[in-house]
Amino acid sequence: MSTQPGQQTDFGANEWLVYEIHQQYLKDPDSVSDAWREFLSDYSPGEGAAGGTATATPAPPAAPNGRAPQADAPAPA
Repeated sequence: MSTQPGQQTDFGANEWLVYEIHQQYLKDPDSVSDAWREFLSDYSPGEGAAGGTATATPAPPAAPNGRAPQADAPAPA
């Protein structure tokens, strides 16, 4: 799935995960799976129809095991 210019994507409760993977992608694109690289290559968080600016979404509390989610999770459907 890729976003079109001016199209806002709503990931609902998974928005934090996409945010975290996007941050990792910005630091090192090769650190995420091919599917995520394809999706994130034209992804602009927070860009609505009016071309608004991105806003940071706070990360949720750490999982009970204290580990962050893995960036090689399946691409969103």
